[in-house]
Amino acid sequence: MVSGRTTRPGKVPQPLPDEPLSLTASDIHVWHISLRPAESRLSQLRASLSPEECARAERFAFGDARRRFVAAHGTLRTILGRYVSERPEALSFTAGRHGKPSLVGPRGTVENVRFNLTHSHDSALIAVTQDREVGIDLERIRDNVDSLKLAERFFSPGEFERLQQMPREEANRLFFTLWTCKEACLKSIGTGLSVDLDRCEVLPVPGELVARVRFLGESRPREDCLVRILSLGPDYVGAVAAEGEDWRVSSRPWPEPSLCSEVETRAQIRR
Repeated sequence: MVSGRTTRPGKVPQPLPDEPLSLTASDIHVWHISLRPAESRLSQLRASLSPEECARAERFAFGDARRRFVAAHGTLRTILGRYVSERPEALSFTAGRHGKPSLVGPRGTVENVRFNLTHSHDSALIAVTQDREVGIDLERIRDNVDSLKLAERFFSPGEFERLQQMPREEANRLFFTLWTCKEACLKSIGTGLSVDLDRCEVLPVPGELVARVRFLGESRPREDCLVRILSLGPDYVGAVAAEGEDWRVSSRPWPEPSLCSEVETRAQIRR
């Protein structure tokens, strides 16, 4: 059903999608997005952005960064519009205490559809769920990073010791995996990097694409955060976290041909 919200002046309304997307209470959908759409598609995505988003895009000094911002946030609007049966340009958002955005309904209340966006280089991931907070992170694996030096500064002593004992290439990949697990968890609880990374320790489950993030040194200990590690091929690592444990992840590329992702996987990630 289409809400009564109006289109902003100067915007050309985009047609509503023919096939709305739906979620169950236990679903988390992860969409793989390319941030290199065709120029015609990029113009459509730019037209769906709010004036504030357009202003943010223009503040980037380099064209590639502006393009990635427009592609990521325009596609986010397109995808969320399919879940709430609304035109992308008509969606409204509000920010939480630490800046995490939420979707606002026509009466000013937060929608039960929750989401999180992450991007690295020319790829992005968008996680969408219902009635539970979600966080997602994506990192491109880079060889020019001194992962041990960063881990010594930002990771727990146990994580740093584990990385020290591994061959360099394996340690580098594990470093980025642990980093994405931490960020996904912190984004799911809405704190972002206001919590130091060395205060949360990632405990991978042997033989599974699952980990738990344990918070250290808390006066009121938080419950462990469940994280599912995403299979994204040799060049990227990613992770998704959410409230509770009764959820499953389905991962797919955004289906439009012009938005075919560098990360081409349709893996169903199970507990």
